[in-house]
Amino acid sequence: MVETSVEEVVGGTLKREVNADEIRLHASGREDIDVRMLGEGRPFYIQITGSRRLPPSDALPALQDTINTITPKVQITSLAYVTVKDLEVLKESQDSKEKEYRCVIKTRSSITAAVLEKLNAVSNLVLSQKTPLRVLHRRTPLTRNKTIISVTACVLRQEEVEIAVSQTIDREDEKFEKTVLENLNRLMVVDIRSEAGTYIKEFVHGDFGRTSPNVGTLIGDTCDILQLDVSNVSMVWPPTSGGPSSGTD
Repeated sequence: MVETSVEEVVGGTLKREVNADEIRLHASGREDIDVRMLGEGRPFYIQITGSRRLPPSDALPALQDTINTITPKVQITSLAYVTVKDLEVLKESQDSKEKEYRCVIKTRSSITAAVLEKLNAVSNLVLSQKTPLRVLHRRTPLTRNKTIISVTACVLRQEEVEIAVSQTIDREDEKFEKTVLENLNRLMVVDIRSEAGTYIKEFVHGDFGRTSPNVGTLIGDTCDILQLDVSNVSMVWPPTSGGPSSGTD
């Protein structure tokens, strides 16, 4: 059960501040609930309907600080008014932007220098991806070509595990740390830069052959993904800083 949502945390505060009838959050893409959005964050905008007041632009930093005190799970930056033209830029970038991910991958066999070399050699690799089995019940069955632009892989070190555990929110830390430390020779950290819309989990484990090639076929082993984070979305947002009159209401 999800305790709250980004829309509830951000939109709820804004709705009270502007005394609006309705608040809707529109984000650039989405991830599974177990995937963290790190780096500079995910571009989004809030659509406000029926507002009775709008704070001036110079009051937005204080409003942003208020939102960021609600929960450490949701933090926002660069709160600003945007124009209708800005929103068009956000929508047009849905399929053209690039995204960067960091994941922890577990292999069946011990990781060797040859394994890392094969992954680090990946460049503009075109995948054939069928709609994943995990979302097939709610999405149209399609086969799409997506590009993995680059991959950087290295073995997971014990000190990195300790840092990761110390920074994790609401995870069974001791169990997670014990599992990782017992399998260090079969764990690697992989940074992936890909075309937007690529199913990264399926690129790792192959989804029973529905994504090809995949990490498993590239290194000749069975792979599973233990953790996935979005580390960057390649997009400048917000592109402008207008006043209340240029926002959407």
